[in-house]
Amino acid sequence: MKYRKPLKITQRTTSVTNSFVQAVIPWVVPSAYERDEALAILGMTVETVSCAYCGGAASDWDHLRPLVRNKRPTGYISDFKNMVPACGRCNQSKGAQEWRVWIEGTAAGSPKTRAIQQLDERVAALNRFEAWGQVKPLALDQLADTSLWETHWGNLAALELALKKAQEHAAVLQAEVSRNSQLTQQSAQNTEFVVSVETALEAAPKATQNRAER
Repeated sequence: MKYRKPLKITQRTTSVTNSFVQAVIPWVVPSAYERDEALAILGMTVETVSCAYCGGAASDWDHLRPLVRNKRPTGYISDFKNMVPACGRCNQSKGAQEWRVWIEGTAAGSPKTRAIQQLDERVAALNRFEAWGQVKPLALDQLADTSLWETHWGNLAALELALKKAQEHAAVLQAEVSRNSQLTQQSAQNTEFVVSVETALEAAPKATQNRAER
């Protein structure tokens, strides 16, 4: 298990983009009846709700068809007919991928790579859900004046540029702090030690194998 590297300011760019899209698209909040109907299509109830992709404990509502692609809205919205219960692991792994390609694909953390049982049945349930919902993408760019959209995406571009400049400044500041910090000097020594230990551990099985082959 490795220590995480410090976050960079620019690593939040994707989250910012998603926020810019979700801030302007419609939200359709279901009634209790509509929620129960949607879950029933997936073979679930409020009491038995689970991840629609792998059957694990559900912690999120995932957009079956993604809201964002290439930094722009896909046209799909936050409609209960486009949202299925999901676990955090599946939600993170799927991202903005098309669900059919992802669920049976080789992406890290996908149900296929995790050898999830009854995957065919889960795919069939999602196909039923998709057919039931009949969700179509909206031509969002035609639902508001062009100048409003241009201003909105201009705001996003300006914020992305500001994040980039902030990261450049943070890197300079971090270098200065590190240069004057004894803790960083000790950390560098620790890093060298950890790398040497990891290298030794990786080499051990190979050495054992070589001896066995002699």
